[in-house]
Amino acid sequence: MVLCKRRGCGVDFEAGTASAEATCRYHPGAPVFHEGLKSWSCCKDTNKPVMEFEQFMQLPGCATATSHTTETQPLPETAKSVATPASNAADSMAASLQSIKISQPAAPPKPTEPAPPAPEPRDADTVTSVAAGTTCRRPGCGFVAESAITNRDRVSEMCKYHKGTPIFHEGSKGYSCCKPRVLHFDDFLQIKPCTQAEHGHLFTAPAPTEGDRVECRIDHYETPSDVRVTVYAKGVDAEQSVIEIHENEVILSLLLGPTPSVPHTRRFVRTLQPYAPIKPDASSYTLGKMKLDLVLSKQDEGQSWPTLERGEPIYGYGLTFGRR
Repeated sequence: MVLCKRRGCGVDFEAGTASAEATCRYHPGAPVFHEGLKSWSCCKDTNKPVMEFEQFMQLPGCATATSHTTETQPLPETAKSVATPASNAADSMAASLQSIKISQPAAPPKPTEPAPPAPEPRDADTVTSVAAGTTCRRPGCGFVAESAITNRDRVSEMCKYHKGTPIFHEGSKGYSCCKPRVLHFDDFLQIKPCTQAEHGHLFTAPAPTEGDRVECRIDHYETPSDVRVTVYAKGVDAEQSVIEIHENEVILSLLLGPTPSVPHTRRFVRTLQPYAPIKPDASSYTLGKMKLDLVLSKQDEGQSWPTLERGEPIYGYGLTFGRR
């Protein structure tokens, strides 16, 4: 028995028998992998793009032939510069890696002294009693006091939580402090906490002070010529904020004004270290009521950035698009 070489068919047949003359359903186009979605160029309107590779391999062929073949099916002329032919997962993977080039990140500038980690939030020493039904405020812990606690023993409290911030990027979800990434929000809520608290549970909110540091969610996607970054920051005071775009770093210091739910100002401070050099003069930003949008122009157009910042771990193949 041999395997039909047409893309999307994959049927076993025996040459010279009736099985070889059976109808062959296949894809005349090429695979299209873009921003997490997978489809075929020949039938992307009929077979909608899917997220999972197993689902992609199950997309039914959109063309038919009168018999199966052992000859490798050529790519269409318009698709030779993009993704690769695939009759099964192993062939697709190997051919894709041959046709894609990832540029190495630029040498990082002279490292600066890292800022000391922020102290772990903790309840005041005066918080010795907790009412029934009170929930731990640390993300990922989920502990609820089933009955009133009158004399807390923080040494015996086992609080495991996520010390990082949530990351939602191109359909995947996770935390900046640990590796797991999932697609569904319900699975995101079940990601196992990665940090053991040193001071027990956190039942009270920290007292608000003017100018408190705050974390903002950051998302991004890229094109062959630039990287689009969005910082979700509501009510930014433009006159008291700083946004500087340099070749190897982007400095952000955003003052967030008071809101009905948070009646004091807060400040988001972050220095992004781009994966590769950018062109400051060709880059731009737009500051709106709900978010900050950055357009970072690549010095090396066509280069794929596996991550937004250099030094970040690369999950999977880390490819958005490729080039020869």
